[in-house]
Amino acid sequence: MNALLEAFNFLQRDCKPPNFEMKPDAQRRIEELMARVETFPDEKARALLMECLHSLLALYGEGLERVLQLVGNAGAEGQKILDALGGDKLVQALLLIHGLHPKSLKERLEGALEKMRPYLQSHGGNVELISLENEVARLRLQGTCKTCPSSSVTLELAVRQGIEAACPDLAGFEVEGVTPGGPAAAPGLVCDENLLVA
Repeated sequence: MNALLEAFNFLQRDCKPPNFEMKPDAQRRIEELMARVETFPDEKARALLMECLHSLLALYGEGLERVLQLVGNAGAEGQKILDALGGDKLVQALLLIHGLHPKSLKERLEGALEKMRPYLQSHGGNVELISLENEVARLRLQGTCKTCPSSSVTLELAVRQGIEAACPDLAGFEVEGVTPGGPAAAPGLVCDENLLVA
């Protein structure tokens, strides 16, 4: 039950496109039903319901996989559709839950870094992917923020937001070159609160 609830919360919290809003009644009803299932005194009934829900999720996963195969077989036009699906936050979340995202974690991570790199470089900074192992990324942040009191820590937070938006399935990441309040490798980076607005 926890895995199903976590998937639901992930979709609700992190993967809503700007114009998506789950109706409060539907959200409340799902939460109520999940809470009620947890209180069932009959362990066999809870297990049976869990098996049913997991089977339903597996069926949805197989259906999504089939859709992706059919679209992928449509040539260049199909690839455009796959790219659009992979870029939609709600669809991306569904694909990630079922392990079906058309782009690998590394591709999505590198894409997020590429999006922020030109701006960082224009102010004397940079971010570099050092490694990606076991779904944990190691990054090197270069530059510092002259106008912000928290310096490179502010940059780390901005980079973190951009990466988390593109890679919600990333288990975590470590950033080298961040020294609270102190300069990093390349001084002169100017911080902008709108740095990673998509």
